[in-house]
Amino acid sequence: MSWVILCESSDLAEQCLAVAGSLELAVDVQSAPDLRAAALRSLSAGQKTAVVFVREPSIAELVELSHAARAPATAQTVVIALPAWSEQQRILLEVAGELGLCAVVELRPLCAALALLDSGGRDAGAMDVAKLGPAEHARLRGVVAPPKRAGAELIAIDAQRLARVAGVGAQPIIVGETPAVRDALAALRRMEWMQTEVESSVEVDERAVLEVIFGPRRALSDPASKTALAPYGIPLPIEELCSSASRAAAEASRIGYPVRISLASPDLRVWDHPDLRVDMVDNAARVRDTFRQLFALAQARLAADPAFTGQIERRLLGVLVTATSESLALLRVYATPLPLDRVAMRVGFADPHGRAAQDETITVLPAEAAVIERALRRLAGAALLFEARDADGLSGVDQVVDVLQRIAAFVNDRRQQVESVELRPLAMLADGSVEVREACVVVSDWFEKNS
Repeated sequence: MSWVILCESSDLAEQCLAVAGSLELAVDVQSAPDLRAAALRSLSAGQKTAVVFVREPSIAELVELSHAARAPATAQTVVIALPAWSEQQRILLEVAGELGLCAVVELRPLCAALALLDSGGRDAGAMDVAKLGPAEHARLRGVVAPPKRAGAELIAIDAQRLARVAGVGAQPIIVGETPAVRDALAALRRMEWMQTEVESSVEVDERAVLEVIFGPRRALSDPASKTALAPYGIPLPIEELCSSASRAAAEASRIGYPVRISLASPDLRVWDHPDLRVDMVDNAARVRDTFRQLFALAQARLAADPAFTGQIERRLLGVLVTATSESLALLRVYATPLPLDRVAMRVGFADPHGRAAQDETITVLPAEAAVIERALRRLAGAALLFEARDADGLSGVDQVVDVLQRIAAFVNDRRQQVESVELRPLAMLADGSVEVREACVVVSDWFEKNS
């Protein structure tokens, strides 16, 4: 049975046909503007399917393709080709591999992957390369595994192309030029990271959550968001919401100095307005002064905003008085629901340097802890996370992974009522523990439509 290659544009289809022809690969190349629907139809028909995108695919599309490929009735390996290389594409390639997709960039690696799969299935990356020269050995280092059965080998058939021989007496199958073969083999190795089916659930008081999120579409304030997340065991700092300067001073004395004072309002997020937070406040007089200064600054800011039409006093809930804790790393977490009970989880550094460097990664939950840790290692500053240890010597990453799994459970349980959850920052503390310093749950219009 030949491969069906679905291309998002007609010019890509022509190019793909030419590349496949150079490898003597039997394919049925089709132009498919509605790529998602065409791919799902092809897979449901039990066809070997490859998909070529012009644009960058969404994580939701990758999840749907993965689910269709892994269904018992189809059980196919899906090969996808993404547009030209970028850092974002690197992350997408790894996410696709974790979902069980063979993902490459551009057409030549795509066709090389198809030829490799035809010659040896998902074990096509296991072969003897002893007959290749030193240059090919160097180019293929790290992507070829030792053969799992005798006879499978990779040979050069001319100055440019390689072929795979499945065993003694078998006909060589042309798999392409060395760079394309290297990329295809790397894609096959990424598939070894494929997630197993993991359920994400936490025992919670459903009523306690619904009491907070019930209402029209809106972004909840930080205190309300934390109240909604608290039943899921999300680690929160010691803090109190105070609506007066005297109450703030009293709570600060109870918590213990120094404290952090930050404005609480659904309209003025501290991550967008860092001047609405003051750290290391060390006495009651400073607490009262800080309360008044933050309120005056917030009132002036809302009054000057032409988009703001509400009553200012009602939108300023007070201040949060929070115990000060030393942090080693600050993360931003952004979770959104995906089809088929999956959750997209974007994680990046929330400090100014991390934001400027756009140091972030993405993964799909629920997933095993090892898959989430691998995703976190894709961050350029990952060493900060993996060096932290708690009092028992456990990596601080374990705490981060646990929070991500709990956030995924919340989003999955509330996927109809909740559009997104953002934590900024999720702070990793010096003792290896973590805490959510600010959160924002965005509620959908589900209650309005179903009331």
